[in-house]
Amino acid sequence: MSMNAIHDENKYLEFIHIIVDSKVTLIQERTNENTPYPNNVNVPLRKWRGEMIELLAQSLRSHDIQQSIEGWACSSVTLFKQLEVSLEVALEDLHYFRHEIGKIIKTNAIENELSLETFYDILSLFHSGVDQAIYRLTVSYSHSLAGTVSSELSIPIVKVTKTIAILPLIGDINSGRAKDLMERALSEGASMELHYLIIDLSGVSVVDTMVADQLIKVVAALKLAGIQAILTGIRPQIAQTMVNLGIVLKHIPMFASLHTALIHLQKSKSIQKF
Repeated sequence: MSMNAIHDENKYLEFIHIIVDSKVTLIQERTNENTPYPNNVNVPLRKWRGEMIELLAQSLRSHDIQQSIEGWACSSVTLFKQLEVSLEVALEDLHYFRHEIGKIIKTNAIENELSLETFYDILSLFHSGVDQAIYRLTVSYSHSLAGTVSSELSIPIVKVTKTIAILPLIGDINSGRAKDLMERALSEGASMELHYLIIDLSGVSVVDTMVADQLIKVVAALKLAGIQAILTGIRPQIAQTMVNLGIVLKHIPMFASLHTALIHLQKSKSIQKF
């Protein structure tokens, strides 16, 4: 390993230590700001926040911490169900710590006269970790909800910023469920004052002409309400089927994954990082 590579690696480790060392202060500040909970909720919630901060810090060491994040997301959903605390609290915490840890990274980068390239790499890894955590929490929540709802469509619209929400769909979509989807998307989108609704299709088993037609109607209705719909998670085999059927979803932004869509919105300054 070259001296420059060792130097860069040490910088990454240094920032990991800085973030972890700030854990107690960050948790206390968040606890002071947040709605007070009884001790039986507050104690495990503080522990959960500490684990989340350590996980986000470790994202600076590796481009791929997906397995760790998946395990954390599953246990987080279980914990929040046991505590009877809304998943929105977890997502709000992620946004809070994205902002505060981002400031810590920025401040220390300036103090240590970090090169622009190294600063950008560290910040990119950190935001990628946060995005993956948001995605995995949403998917785990959807799977958990789908397991408890048999006959009704699970349409969990999860707000991830003030103007952006995610709608992860699971299973098959028929005309009745599509109607529920449109009504829920419109009502929740309006009440949440959304600008963007990311509809993730990675859990949808089949996209045929009927499903595509319903999606187009939902997207058109959202557009009339001033909400830009974005489609993500169309698997390669489904994409090929759509091509074979002559299905073309024109004028609808599409991304391979939810993570990619969030990065795109960040770059377009739709998501405020600091």
